[in-house]
Amino acid sequence: MTKSPLSLWQRTILCSVPFCLFLLFCIPRQAYTQTRLINAVKEKLPRLSDSMRYADALNRISSLYIAGQLDSSYKYAKEAQVLSDRIHYPKGLADAYMNLGSCFTFLNNSRLAHRFYMEALQRFKSMGDSAGICQATYNIGSYYHYEGRPAIATPYITEALAIGSRLLSDSAWSPMLANYYRMFAEDSLRQDSARWALHKARDIAIRYHDDRMITYTGLFMANERFRNKELLQAMEDLKKLSAHAIEEGMMYLAVYANAQLDLYSTSAGMPDSISYKQKMLDAAVMGGYKKLMTRPVTALYRHYKAINAAAAIPYADVMSEIAAHQEELRTQGELDYTESFLHEQELKALRLNNALQEQTIETDRLEKNKRIMLIIFLTVCSVLLGGLLASYYRSFRNSRQKTKHFREAAKLVHMQNKELQRHDDFKNKLLSILAHDFRLPLGHIIKVTELFTQKDIQAEQFREIAVNIASRATETLALFETVLRWIKSQLAGFEYAPQVHVLKDLWNEVREPLSQEISDKELIVEVHIPPELKIQADHEMLQFVHRNLLHNAVKFSLRGSRITIFAAREADHTFVSITNEGSGISANDQPYIFDYKTPGKIARETGRGAGLALIICKDFIEKMGGTISVKSDGTHYTTFEYTI
Repeated sequence: MTKSPLSLWQRTILCSVPFCLFLLFCIPRQAYTQTRLINAVKEKLPRLSDSMRYADALNRISSLYIAGQLDSSYKYAKEAQVLSDRIHYPKGLADAYMNLGSCFTFLNNSRLAHRFYMEALQRFKSMGDSAGICQATYNIGSYYHYEGRPAIATPYITEALAIGSRLLSDSAWSPMLANYYRMFAEDSLRQDSARWALHKARDIAIRYHDDRMITYTGLFMANERFRNKELLQAMEDLKKLSAHAIEEGMMYLAVYANAQLDLYSTSAGMPDSISYKQKMLDAAVMGGYKKLMTRPVTALYRHYKAINAAAAIPYADVMSEIAAHQEELRTQGELDYTESFLHEQELKALRLNNALQEQTIETDRLEKNKRIMLIIFLTVCSVLLGGLLASYYRSFRNSRQKTKHFREAAKLVHMQNKELQRHDDFKNKLLSILAHDFRLPLGHIIKVTELFTQKDIQAEQFREIAVNIASRATETLALFETVLRWIKSQLAGFEYAPQVHVLKDLWNEVREPLSQEISDKELIVEVHIPPELKIQADHEMLQFVHRNLLHNAVKFSLRGSRITIFAAREADHTFVSITNEGSGISANDQPYIFDYKTPGKIARETGRGAGLALIICKDFIEKMGGTISVKSDGTHYTTFEYTI
């Protein structure tokens, strides 16, 4: 009782015993028994002289037999098909295909059933038969639903329900509601609507005294009791329904009722479940539904084989008979379908050929002068149309060419303007950098050389001044070469050729020229770089960045303060930072520190950026695939960081 009732029911019944989707559509809704209905229609057959009415009667008998005698249903459906095809009766042929689809569904050949349903649907559509369209569409949707293809099934079912709710009477609408419950009772999104549909279908059946629909919906009401854990009451209802179905000749409903009893007793662990399988088989044999009993017969065979091998032999024979009959029926059904299809195609071809011959004769009867006039008229129209098209094509081609030329000229002007703007920006930037980076060292050299004019200069001081001049000149020359290299990279295209360097050695190299200034300001330089840390970069470009960052750190540090150089490997890049203790950079100036025009305090005081050489630093770092940034609290420290 822990399993979901309907899901288990679907696995055992709806899968092992193919569920006839059409079962409740094709049978009339009178209050008396199926046997009396069948006999009444059979008695009328000899008195029917109209072939179409005779075909309708055959189809009706087939639909009445479907729930009681499958072989008889197939026989009458086949006769109706042959007769309707011979007399060219579309309605009779469509109904026969519906009945054949029903028979093949019960015969466990859903694919062939689907073909017949599709054939029936096409004929109902050609006749505009809304009721037939509704029934065939619902059957096709149900087929796809039980094939596990809801995306295809849903549009068919929705369309059928929409048609049925408008056109069908209550007595015909009732089975569609019951089947809606059967398909969606376990759908969490449709459970409420499914239960409503079941109760509505049962109310209609009771109001019309429709014994077969009352029995049919009773099976689902028993399932609702089972879902509500009223097991014993549900089984008692099913036993009564099974007995009543057998008494009234509704053998398939008896099969279905015993299948539910087998399911419920098995899930409850009752010892008599095998007896319900036997009753299923008995009812199926009586009604001609033995082909559906593959799983129950297999279960009976295994059960009796475990007890007594001899007792299992009859069930082995039944299994063999089912397999042989299925293959024979499948082959015969395919042949019947193919024969019918080819026959119809032949008739269509004959009708088409006849129509073509009549059209040819009618064309030959046209007067010669009318044909000539028509030809002349068409020729004149063709010439005029050709001239108009040629003129339009020339105008269109000229317009496209002019438009293309205008676009190309506009594009060229735009590119030239951009190039001029780029060169103008570069010129302004270059002039600013040269003014910034060469004025200071050259001015320093000039001031130092002025000391040589003093007559009282000592030899020791002379040597110190000479060394200072040489150092400044060397630095200025190196800076000049770096700037020239940057200018070349900007104008001629950049080619990056990195090499592997020891990072600590690079910093020691740029630290040496600034050692005098570091000593003069009594600065403490701490280098926290692992000796084994290596970096892949262009030597001159990276050293320009190091020189500029260290020079700025020395320049803006307080006397006796600390400069910290730190580096570490992080994932796939190297992180480097240099921090000095000084006045810092304000928050307003930090976003523009790498621009050569700064809108903050620095621009107001100096008329330029904080360090115009930082433009080259940023450009070099980005060309080497890295990033550079600045951090400062504005009062105590400044840190430049880059990753590469």
